[in-house]
Amino acid sequence: MSDITIYEFQPLWLTLDQVGPFQSTPYEIDFTDDKDKPCNVFLLMSENGRGKTTVLECMALLMRQLGEEQPERFGQEDLDRGRGRIQLDVLSRIFWQGRDHRIVLSLLAGNIGEETFLKVWDDADLKRYGAEEWHRSGYRQQARGRLLEVGAHDDLVQDLRHTLIDSGLMAPEGFANSTLSLPTALLFPAYRDIPSLSESEGRPIVQPEHWGYRTVQEFAAHGTNWTASLDNLLVWLKWLDNGSYENAVKTINSTVFAKSSDKFLAAEIRRVPPEAIVHSGGQTHRLDRLSSGEKNLTQLFLRIGAHSTRNTWVLVDELDVHLHVRWQHKALHLMKALVRQQPGTTVIASTHSVEILEAFPLDIREQGLIKGGWIIEEDLH
Repeated sequence: MSDITIYEFQPLWLTLDQVGPFQSTPYEIDFTDDKDKPCNVFLLMSENGRGKTTVLECMALLMRQLGEEQPERFGQEDLDRGRGRIQLDVLSRIFWQGRDHRIVLSLLAGNIGEETFLKVWDDADLKRYGAEEWHRSGYRQQARGRLLEVGAHDDLVQDLRHTLIDSGLMAPEGFANSTLSLPTALLFPAYRDIPSLSESEGRPIVQPEHWGYRTVQEFAAHGTNWTASLDNLLVWLKWLDNGSYENAVKTINSTVFAKSSDKFLAAEIRRVPPEAIVHSGGQTHRLDRLSSGEKNLTQLFLRIGAHSTRNTWVLVDELDVHLHVRWQHKALHLMKALVRQQPGTTVIASTHSVEILEAFPLDIREQGLIKGGWIIEEDLH
């Protein structure tokens, strides 16, 4: 295996066929702007049931299998039944075998042929996006449900996959300070509550459930167990004693509580029981006593800080959920700031909010941002 370094990893196109609501004909989503540049802030819009969640989940699925040795199944009903197929085309710049390679990497899953793809890239297509080579990676459905790897004889793809697999569970260097260049996707469901923890369950100082590098981190919509909780994450960061907890406190206080002079995440952890402390109006309370909007943003920015690399996709389902109009604007503003502060980050969020759309004009340039959007509006069945 050769040394490999990834400098860019950005979505270009997603094609879905017979998956979720996308049943009638192959459906394409273009993640680039009007100059064919990959967007770093992208909004998905549609009515309920049109497929926004399916889009984000399929992107996470393809990233997950990129870092898996040999999946037994896809984990998506239509794909596992042998009907559906998906292809995500990614623009990547990779240093491999002593030189830079600017490539389109197609991530594939489902009912595809050995040389039959949903989107084929010829030399003209590659040149349009500044790429030189087309590579494929993924799994196709075989008889009796067996999955056969695509790209098994492609040396670059195999070196990339082995690098990602061998790096699994590598500990982060620090909070919001990663030097790791490997790509990752962080998938956030629409429900981003911080539930109260059980009083009877033990709370040992233990490695958090999502700790360590993965090609995708999928945060469950519900859960009250200690190891998956934000409190355990913060206790763990404090226990590491390497500045990570202090950086986490600074991040939350500068984002969630930015304009509040009397509400902030404390610099210390409560010892018995171990948990984070929020100061508010001269009193203290737990994370689960925050407002729904504060919980939403706290979940997002603690997880992003703990798990981001230099090539991160932040996939957020319903960015505006449970947020007042003012907080919707704040969430969008914070996502823009995140992309500016962490080049290499791509935010793809779904929304129903007219207010967010009005605050996201595609025809107005904003420094450091490449904006895009997509409306799923036709009948897909």
